[in-house]
Amino acid sequence: MKQVLQHVKDVLEQSFDNPNQHDLDHCLRELERAKQDAGDKRQMIEDVIRAVMHARNAQDELAQAGDESATNAFAEAYRALDQAIESYADHR
Repeated sequence: MKQVLQHVKDVLEQSFDNPNQHDLDHCLRELERAKQDAGDKRQMIEDVIRAVMHARNAQDELAQAGDESATNAFAEAYRALDQAIESYADHR
């Protein structure tokens, strides 16, 4: 699960830098599949999916105008992914 989340985070970062060159739809499909095995973290993954959807929907705005709300959507998705990754970290 952590690998899926990290991959989505990497693609999200690339998409923020080059919104016209990256498709977040495949990331959403990966997250949907991962959600099935999320167990007690299912709600967290659903929240990540929602945040990545907002970022995907903001890609055009970001590409055309660098709109602040589009930037905020990406920041929200980034934070959600960061928190989800941290929840899977091995704390010893």
